[in-house]
Amino acid sequence: MSGYLKVDYNQLVALGEFIRNQRVKRGIGLREMAKMLDISSAYLSNLESGKHAMANPLLLKRIAEILEIDHLKLYKMIGYTNKDLEDITTNSSTPKVNAIMNALEMFSEDEFELIERYIELLKKKK
Repeated sequence: MSGYLKVDYNQLVALGEFIRNQRVKRGIGLREMAKMLDISSAYLSNLESGKHAMANPLLLKRIAEILEIDHLKLYKMIGYTNKDLEDITTNSSTPKVNAIMNALEMFSEDEFELIERYIELLKKKK
């Protein structure tokens, strides 16, 4: 499982422009928002510029909360279909897996990347 969704370049650019416009509209500086998200300002700048080839749905949800917009709008901008949204919100696994999925929202982007690496390491051990 990866926390990222591969996204079309044009969708990433549109998403980034939308996020930047909403941030500026609310008078939130780039560094201020990056700090609120616990990510680097360079990472946020690259996200707003459409320079990331993938989008993290958990990060998008946190961005939406800060900007006070519906996170589903951001998800749809990057191509999640209603079926994808159902899959994200449906509890299709064990309670233990669901608890882990819910806990992932509290981690920073850097911590999330470490978790992904650890999972990959565990997969290789099998």
